[in-house]
Amino acid sequence: MKRNTSLAILVGMFVVILAACTSEPEPTATAQLTAVPESATTSAIAIATRRAPATDLPVVPDGAEIDRKTAMLLGIDLHRQLWATRPSSNYKFGFQWTTADFAYQRANVEVRVLKSEISDVRWADNAVKTDGTEPAGFVVPERPIQSDYYTIDGLFEVIEEAMDNDPANVTLGFDSVFGFPTTVDINFLPGSEFKDVSFFAAEVVPIPGPPE
Repeated sequence: MKRNTSLAILVGMFVVILAACTSEPEPTATAQLTAVPESATTSAIAIATRRAPATDLPVVPDGAEIDRKTAMLLGIDLHRQLWATRPSSNYKFGFQWTTADFAYQRANVEVRVLKSEISDVRWADNAVKTDGTEPAGFVVPERPIQSDYYTIDGLFEVIEEAMDNDPANVTLGFDSVFGFPTTVDINFLPGSEFKDVSFFAAEVVPIPGPPE
């Protein structure tokens, strides 16, 4: 319990927002204080934040500047440790890719996980699966394509892989209770061989499942 509390103090209000530009010197990142939304649902994936009360143990002192990669790796590692303290490996959460070719790929879904493996992916009640830009004869899958989605642990791996490829702009937000990534926007320069990574995640809830 003491370890969990210490981690919560360190990462509960840690959101790193940074931007990079190839024509400028290496940018810096400053920790911002935010708090987990008071409510979030699968049908309303957008993550809201509110100003958190001051803490006596800030992750980064006021006004301090740190290089962006150190800040990002620190934030990712601390939140991944917090996620490891979750009460169950059986859970569901709301999810939305925000960059993809077709509307159905960007639609809100519910991801269900049993024993740290995806067991099912379902359309959310308000999933928008078409937007009129589909080619003639295009057929939207009846169900989300499960291989396009990840567990929370998998999302951490997606983030870390993207960071290894030196993106141009990065914005990360994490849940202050369980540590999972809530809003991610990782962009590469035009012409890059790497694809942008952008998503929202919300409302991680334990579900019945096999024993841990």
